[in-house]
Amino acid sequence: MLIMDDQIDDYLRHLKEVVSTVLKDRLTGLYLSGSKVLGDYDEEVSDLDIFCVVNRPIRAEDQQRLLELLSEEELEVPGNGLEFLCVLEEEVTHPHSLPSYEFVLIKRRGLDAVMKHEGMDEGLLMDFTICYQSGKLIAGKPAQEVIGEVPVPWLNEAMKGSLRQHKLNVFHPFYDPYGHEAVLNACRSWCFKELGRMTSKTKGATWALKRWKNSKVIEQALLIREGKWDKRLDEGAVHELLDHVLTLERIKVST
Repeated sequence: MLIMDDQIDDYLRHLKEVVSTVLKDRLTGLYLSGSKVLGDYDEEVSDLDIFCVVNRPIRAEDQQRLLELLSEEELEVPGNGLEFLCVLEEEVTHPHSLPSYEFVLIKRRGLDAVMKHEGMDEGLLMDFTICYQSGKLIAGKPAQEVIGEVPVPWLNEAMKGSLRQHKLNVFHPFYDPYGHEAVLNACRSWCFKELGRMTSKTKGATWALKRWKNSKVIEQALLIREGKWDKRLDEGAVHELLDHVLTLERIKVST
């Protein structure tokens, strides 16, 4: 069962009001997704992930209006911030291997909101799948009536692409300063290859702990996520795990 708290409930009610007012009949569905619905939400480090589906493109002035309304100082975003992803209905109803988004609005604690416009990203397939499997309806149609199921081979390729990017950005000062994001995402990808279902990064890492010969690097990655470790992981150990998961091809789905 998804457990909410008063601050998040209040925020989602306000979010629903703002989005419904601005988008009107263009809104197909609005969903809570990401770490909160996967049982991996930590208010110190987690964003509140919102997945928005619209039936036609959103005008620039309406995108700007959303940015302004969701950036109001009196509206405190729960947790570490907000990540608001907006996609066209045609992109999610019949997913393809390189989907695109209308815009992504990101609001971090203590920072100004920023918006990225119209881009393609195969990593969206992971967002589609998480929302399809676990998304919580805020407004509009239920997720499984709107979002089509992503073919497993495409999802596998999207995860491999994500891990290749992690290999290039281990210890990147903004994306992965300690290397733990690479480890946690590798564990989640490995778990998916074996079980055929998207999990949270923490659950994936817990699953992988008993299966990887060097459990220390996974244990330390979990400690970093929990704020209990502030040192870089061993670079060789990080790349060894990434390489292992990247070479795994067979996906065994339990029945």
